[in-house]
Amino acid sequence: MEALEAALDVFYAGDAAALERLLHANSSLPHARMTSAKGPYCGYFHEATLLHHVAGNPLIRPLPGATMELARLILEHGAETDASTRPGPAQPDDIGWSTLGLVATSDAARRAGHQRPLLELLLAHGAEIDFRNGGPLVGALYYGEAEAARFLVERGARYDLVSAAGLGRIDLMERFVRDDGTLAPDAHALVHYSQVRDRPASRADILGLALIFASMGGHRDAAAWLLDRGTSVHARPPFDHTATPLHWAALRGHAEVASLLLERGADRTVRDTSFHGTPQGWAEHAGHQAVAALIAR
Repeated sequence: MEALEAALDVFYAGDAAALERLLHANSSLPHARMTSAKGPYCGYFHEATLLHHVAGNPLIRPLPGATMELARLILEHGAETDASTRPGPAQPDDIGWSTLGLVATSDAARRAGHQRPLLELLLAHGAEIDFRNGGPLVGALYYGEAEAARFLVERGARYDLVSAAGLGRIDLMERFVRDDGTLAPDAHALVHYSQVRDRPASRADILGLALIFASMGGHRDAAAWLLDRGTSVHARPPFDHTATPLHWAALRGHAEVASLLLERGADRTVRDTSFHGTPQGWAEHAGHQAVAALIAR
């Protein structure tokens, strides 16, 4: 692990020449994994490789300006593009993430201007766009990385009704709901965010999950489309405190979606099952005072 720690010091310093010397001197370095279970390595980033760190997810130290050059160098020296992180003791049920998935869900990479170039670089080196049955796309939608999600679909990532709703793409959603109202078999085919609880299987539960993702993404038209087809405005997903669509619209500050849900009968006083917080409370927690005031009317 000492060699990997030294390489990480050089990486974060942005020193491409020094990193290349280390990679030349130690051919096993691109395949080495962090054995620590402390700090950032105790959860979803457990046993991360050098390449995983280019995503800045988690952001252990600021990403260097030369991140693209350094990532390219690591790949050219034989890093496994689709090596997966492993579930650590703090997150024993995590699905494991490829570097592509970590980049797609990284706000730090986006803010630094590296997200899309890194995604393009990884795909050019053969990264699996549908890793773990759509983990990068579903993860990007769940963590609010809309630009990355759109890019992945543009590049051919598979999608289902839930992810299409998270994208706000009614044109993609339509193929999963038949004229008689029944759902296509692949309406919820991608990885389910929660690996602990039962995967939604009924029509009502799948439509409800799609409404959750539309609400997360702030897609009013997609949410209305789902509600018009009988989706319950009080849907509760089997993850994250079984919060309702109104909770999620409030948390993400999406006033138009919150207004729609309230118009369609959403309960302003409903509480999540972990913290017993109301949608208004979720909005206030996230600093969205205007949305909180809207819900409180």
